[in-house]
Amino acid sequence: MAREDVVNEFVKQLKNMKTTKLGVVQRDPIIISELPKTGFPAVYVETVDEDRENLTMGATRLMRSIMQINCVIVVAGKERDRQRNIVVDHIEEHIAQDKTLGGHAKDCNLTRIELVELGETEPYASCRAIFTVEYCFNI
Repeated sequence: MAREDVVNEFVKQLKNMKTTKLGVVQRDPIIISELPKTGFPAVYVETVDEDRENLTMGATRLMRSIMQINCVIVVAGKERDRQRNIVVDHIEEHIAQDKTLGGHAKDCNLTRIELVELGETEPYASCRAIFTVEYCFNI
């Protein structure tokens, strides 16, 4: 259950942010039209690509994993690009305070930021912040 423990701790840390109060943090896709104004900025978190390797052999194996966690961030209102940048910076700074995610990971870093097109976006803007997490577990 190591993968799930890592992402659950990641979500918990986002929900506990104080620098930028996130309106919604969830693991299901965000339906923007259903969010109240207080729901922004909103963050949808999902695990994506993962590479695994054996570190030891035997009855119990130690595995090393490099996993990506996507944070799709949605902001609303004026100065949307500025809002996106502030939210991404604050998330990165908050995660940097505990890169081990409560002891569930060896390291966690923001490795890529991508613009997400929403079609008719006004008054919304979105981006994807991709975090790379290294963790080990036994199987």
